[in-house]
Amino acid sequence: MLRCVIQRANNLKVKDGHLSDPLCGVIFRGSKKKTKVIKNNANPVWNEGFEWDLKGIPLDAGAELHVVVKDHEKMGRNRFLGETKVPIRDVLNSPNLASSFTVSLLDTKRNITRD
Repeated sequence: MLRCVIQRANNLKVKDGHLSDPLCGVIFRGSKKKTKVIKNNANPVWNEGFEWDLKGIPLDAGAELHVVVKDHEKMGRNRFLGETKVPIRDVLNSPNLASSFTVSLLDTKRNITRD
């Protein structure tokens, strides 16, 4: 079982002069999970946990969690705010296999969105 907790995001970009309604999606081995939407917030706190059944397949050091943050839109597609990938090798190399990571979101040009 792989467990992941999406805790929070900080300093999300303001689009069109309005705070975002952010949500976070996490993809592992093609299976996508997503958090609830937090309305009007540049610093959302989700604290939502997700699990993936590994079905007896060992974790591969080359695998990664793909994390995407979007601005929820009532109509049309949600707007991309940033993404990052967390290599599973970072988890496998940690001393207790329960680790906390702070990662920067990247925009579509692979630039850090904010510090």
